[in-house]
Amino acid sequence: MENRISELELKLSSVSGKKEEIELKLLLAAEIRPVNIVKSLELSNEAIAASREISYDEGIALGYRNSGVSSRLLAKYEDAFEYFEKALEIYSKLNDPLGKAKVYNSIGNIYLNLSDYKYSLEYLHKCLDIVKGINEKQFEADILINMGLAYQELGDFASSLEYNLQSMQTFTNNGLDVPAGLLNNIGIVYQNLGEYKTALEYFNEGLKIAEEKVNQLDKGFALGNIAIVFLQQKNHDAALDNLFKSLEMFRSLGNRQAEANAYLNIGKTYRDMDLFEKAIEYELKALELHEAISDFSGKSSTLLLIGGIYFSMGKYEKAREYYVDGLRVAQDIGDYINETEAYLLIAGYFAKIGDTSIALDNLFMANNLAVQRDAKKDISKVHSLYFEIYRSSSNFEKAFEHFEKHFALEKEIYSLESERKLKSLSIQYQFQNSEKERKIALQEKEIYKLKNVELAEANGRLLKLNDEKNEFIGIAAHDLKNPLSGILVYSKKLRTRLDKYSKEQIIEIATQMEIASEKMFKLIAKFLDINLIESGKQNLSSAKFNSTDLLKQTVALNLNHAKTKNIGITLDCEEDMQVSSDADSLGQILDNLVSNAVKFTFPGKNIYIKAARSEDNIRFEVIDEGPGLTESDKERLFERFARLSATPTGNEISTGLGLSIAHKLTLMLGGKLWCESEAGKGATFIVEIPAAEREPMETEPAVESGVNT
Repeated sequence: MENRISELELKLSSVSGKKEEIELKLLLAAEIRPVNIVKSLELSNEAIAASREISYDEGIALGYRNSGVSSRLLAKYEDAFEYFEKALEIYSKLNDPLGKAKVYNSIGNIYLNLSDYKYSLEYLHKCLDIVKGINEKQFEADILINMGLAYQELGDFASSLEYNLQSMQTFTNNGLDVPAGLLNNIGIVYQNLGEYKTALEYFNEGLKIAEEKVNQLDKGFALGNIAIVFLQQKNHDAALDNLFKSLEMFRSLGNRQAEANAYLNIGKTYRDMDLFEKAIEYELKALELHEAISDFSGKSSTLLLIGGIYFSMGKYEKAREYYVDGLRVAQDIGDYINETEAYLLIAGYFAKIGDTSIALDNLFMANNLAVQRDAKKDISKVHSLYFEIYRSSSNFEKAFEHFEKHFALEKEIYSLESERKLKSLSIQYQFQNSEKERKIALQEKEIYKLKNVELAEANGRLLKLNDEKNEFIGIAAHDLKNPLSGILVYSKKLRTRLDKYSKEQIIEIATQMEIASEKMFKLIAKFLDINLIESGKQNLSSAKFNSTDLLKQTVALNLNHAKTKNIGITLDCEEDMQVSSDADSLGQILDNLVSNAVKFTFPGKNIYIKAARSEDNIRFEVIDEGPGLTESDKERLFERFARLSATPTGNEISTGLGLSIAHKLTLMLGGKLWCESEAGKGATFIVEIPAAEREPMETEPAVESGVNT
């Protein structure tokens, strides 16, 4: 992470374009957020201002979204809502579904922070519906994490585990890294189910990942979660050690919400150790932070906790003051959970000091709120307190009535929790089986792959050959069709109307049939040549001969075709260029290059052929005045059946095999063949063949031979 941040900061320091500067700032804001939330917010706001200057809507929208996320992490919820509303407006205008989905996810997270789980799940489901339609697996997995958190806060641990494990499967099935936060969340579910060993396994795995990725925020959360497990196991020293480590991390990041929660848990630990003064000291620090970040739900909880500590110390009046303050804060924000808890604590206070009437009034209020929420644990607490109050006043009939209700509810709660635990274990079992099957399938796939590499390669070659066969058939069907049709037409004429043709006409028809047959023969010969070469059955012999004579013969063979197109051929070569090679193969190479030049040179233009000894090679150059080759053409020039941008200038047949044959034969002769060309400026084909070792002698002067039409 630090390397990535440094890299972005370096780029930002040297960037010149305004738009690029904005995009780099937004990238840096997202990258730096886990380690410096305040800096992330500053960068996002700078990007928004710069985007407004150049009317860059995408930059403004992303800036608002980044600022909203940072504000949420800093518990500035009103600011966050404002940023997200502005971002949503722009994304709607841009018709950007992914942008809208990300804003819905962030709004869902705010409601999660505010303990409004109904609205949180509503926005998260909206987000998930959009994302499933646009195949964003990373984001889909993140949304499932948040839904798991919402169900966790609702106390529905089975649903929480289900969504968290769905998220994990989405990550693993798509080759994505499982984040530390997800492992922490799964650990919390097991912690709430009383499965402490399993919970610690997940927390420690999350801690390991956070350390590897240098993610201080996730590391702090993992340490805090580990501390809570140690607290539940009464291992206070280990709990405090981890809590203080997490506290320092949250302080350095400027995450005041997380810092407040760390203080809260430190206070709970000291209270569990009966170190009440220490506990109050840290709870007051948590209270101060909750007030500073306007986290009123957290403030209410902390006030009630402080009141509880004073109650444990026997300072009942002080406890009542904090209970009443906590109640008022909860009522102001509509936090029914803390309001119910406050009424229960106040009822306990009045029961303690013997004011039964006021205690019963508060229990009545607590019971109404608990029934509205169907909060069975709170209703059970209400009946338990009723039992204690009526028993202490010797009203045994009423006491027994409420004891029965308390007992029935406890039985129902136990049954419900057992059912949820069984469901959670079933979900975990299914997930483990699914993961096991997936890993086995991957292993089998890898083994199969390793065992069948040769088979796969052979199959690939067969598929390629099959494609080439189909292409061969297509070319053959196309290119053989016209000459074959001509032969059929002419032969039918001769068979049915022989007596009506003169001798001269019969000779002309026979000539046309001969020309058509020659075209077919040459076409089939090319196919046979390339197959012979690639099958490895081409037998090459080596003999010393004068390549100049071979070159002159090649020019002579192509001269008639050149004359029909009014193309001039100029030959410039040394008289004695000895090679030790296969004459037939070299002749085939030169014929392919020269005939190709005639085929693609424009009528009335020229072809220049040069040959000379160059160090240890004989170098042949064939220069045409045709359409030339594009860069794309040059990449595919020597492929079989290559169809290039240039077409023959006299409607000649082009199979796309000639150059492929020439290239393969050149390599077999130990030579090199390449092309130099620009589109519209003709092409120069160059072939170099190893020269024969020569005896010391004077080099004869080059002669220029002009063969013009």
